[in-house]
Amino acid sequence: MRRLKQMISVALLCATTTLSAQNCCPPQNCDPCCDWFSDCEFSVLGEYLYWDICSLSDDLQQTTTPVVGERRNIILGSDYQSGYRVGGLFQFSCWEFGVRYTSLDSTKEINQPLNATGDAFYKIQQRYDYSVLDITLGREINIRGLCGSLTPFIGLKFGWIDLKQDVQETSPNTPNLIEIETQSDFNTYGINLGANFQWQIWKECIPVSFITRASMALLKGTYSTNGGDVVHDGVVITSTDYFDSCAFSFVPNIYVGLDFELFCCDCFWANAQIGYEAELWTSFEFVTGALGATLAEIRKPGDVSLNGLVVRLQIGF
Repeated sequence: MRRLKQMISVALLCATTTLSAQNCCPPQNCDPCCDWFSDCEFSVLGEYLYWDICSLSDDLQQTTTPVVGERRNIILGSDYQSGYRVGGLFQFSCWEFGVRYTSLDSTKEINQPLNATGDAFYKIQQRYDYSVLDITLGREINIRGLCGSLTPFIGLKFGWIDLKQDVQETSPNTPNLIEIETQSDFNTYGINLGANFQWQIWKECIPVSFITRASMALLKGTYSTNGGDVVHDGVVITSTDYFDSCAFSFVPNIYVGLDFELFCCDCFWANAQIGYEAELWTSFEFVTGALGATLAEIRKPGDVSLNGLVVRLQIGF
């Protein structure tokens, strides 16, 4: 009897949730002649990011060291870090206006011996500060017979990416710490084009939808780079002044995930999403920590990729 009551309770809950979804959240009829600001909705979202930032330029890890007198290739490897994204979405009629801010700090560190005896060491610490602001305007188009929708959008993307690298070397021949500090800051802005696609794959109890998003941004930015300060016993013995350069960068982005409708009524709804996102920043300019290197050697072009898990909670009013 107890099991029967549990089965009846679950069935009633699923039926209630299904009716609520059908009555409270019907698909919009995106008629081009519909009235502006009809069916207005506002929602806020928060996302937890578990991402890896990876540089796709081997030159970033190549340094000329006075300890062994040769060029080496040091691989930093992958290291996932936590980040966040917050934003808001205003929906009026079939239009969507959204603002999202993304922040991620990533630090990687490696220690490696430079000779067979192991008494000479080489240490790299690399830190990325990644901040991006996206502003988009899109229009939803229902796809009849598929229970889905396509939302093309256009917008602006602003990015602030800082790369700092600290290189340390020590050996019996150089007992005092030698340290090279380099920095590259990229401030950028540009246009962003893309589309969101949503397809409801499960309607009962808790509705589930397949979500995907693809976009491409063309950004113009300025690099402010420092070729490196060589510090010996805490004293700067050589220094390279900052120099600025201009560059264009293509930034493709793709997201794939599942959306779960947690709750829906006339004045409140909540959704949760889990998915995977990847992004590539092309034509990034790195500054390597190379002792005795020329200016041409320390300025190296390359790419930066970001990818990982996205967990979202979105609440609408």
